[in-house]
Amino acid sequence: MDSRGAYPQRPLSGKQLEHLLQALDRAIDIVLETKKAGDLQAQEEPNFKKLKASAKERRIKGLKENLIVGINNVTRALENLPIDAADTFNTNLQLKAVQNIDAGLQDVELKFTKLQVVIVAIDVNPRTLINHVMLLCTSRGVPILPVSGGDGCGSLRLGELLGTRTAIAIGIKEGDTPINWALQSILETRAG
Repeated sequence: MDSRGAYPQRPLSGKQLEHLLQALDRAIDIVLETKKAGDLQAQEEPNFKKLKASAKERRIKGLKENLIVGINNVTRALENLPIDAADTFNTNLQLKAVQNIDAGLQDVELKFTKLQVVIVAIDVNPRTLINHVMLLCTSRGVPILPVSGGDGCGSLRLGELLGTRTAIAIGIKEGDTPINWALQSILETRAG
């Protein structure tokens, strides 16, 4: 987001949004089927509690290795990422923080989850719900994929994809899965 409140790219909407959602849905299905097949091979007898879980619960739990879902969880993941070296002001602040940590605690290990991209529904109301995510993505060097379903339904469309009511933000963890491949293809198409 720039100083005028405009976003760096036009949001995906209409056919582009449909293409994104279909590609992600196919990739998610592949990941879940692969995970399910691996679980069945490792499991000797069926776990009836898992069988009783709703499809929505199975879909979300099966994707925790690949996705970070929800505005609060995505914000937390972004805050834990190191600041992008291209941002000199923030880099100086981070260096001071690291020096303070080094001076006081020698065995501090910083743990964070690298994100490939953050998908954000920008048609939420009020917009202040997402402004900080845009700024964090920019300062951390994480690509933003803004989506708009029109009339505030971008978060509904993202939620529908995951089997939840709404999802304002989805962080895609770095990895080598069909989800990552589908998003890399979309990012390359948008860049070119």
